[in-house]
Amino acid sequence: SQVTVTWTPSTTHVMVGNPMYYGSFYDTTDQTNAGATSVNKMTLNTTDLAYGVSIVSNSRITIANTGIYNLQFSAQVFKTSGGTSKIDIWLCKNGSNVANTNTELQLDGNNHGTVAAWNFFVNAVAGDYFELCWSSADTSVRLDYTAAQSSPTRPAIPSLIVTVQKIG
Repeated sequence: SQVTVTWTPSTTHVMVGNPMYYGSFYDTTDQTNAGATSVNKMTLNTTDLAYGVSIVSNSRITIANTGIYNLQFSAQVFKTSGGTSKIDIWLCKNGSNVANTNTELQLDGNNHGTVAAWNFFVNAVAGDYFELCWSSADTSVRLDYTAAQSSPTRPAIPSLIVTVQKIG
């Protein structure tokens, strides 16, 4: 059985068997559309838990160890104008679009929201990074953050939640 020990001044990790790397991240801002023909990178400003997976430059989900990973996300998609609009969401690896990963959602009417949530199995070598990208011809489409609410008390809604775990 393999034993892996890592140490920093604030933590010590001991793993028996194959190391299982992971990350849990979220964002506490509204993420606006940069323009009708722009590619937007989904951003993450908070790390909940992480070991071997990190966020670099606010959008790069960076893998420190080679393996197969399950990358999951949920994004709070919101539209602030009338009419019908579409949003495309896809995956990039090391700055390039990943083939066959795009999904298009339709939003109907003013103040319409939906949750885009799915997962990708990705093959990564140490140092690879992944980004979640989106675009919409409608600049009123955004990823929406909602602060904690009361009556009843309930937690905030991040604009984006991402979890990553090594599966092989």
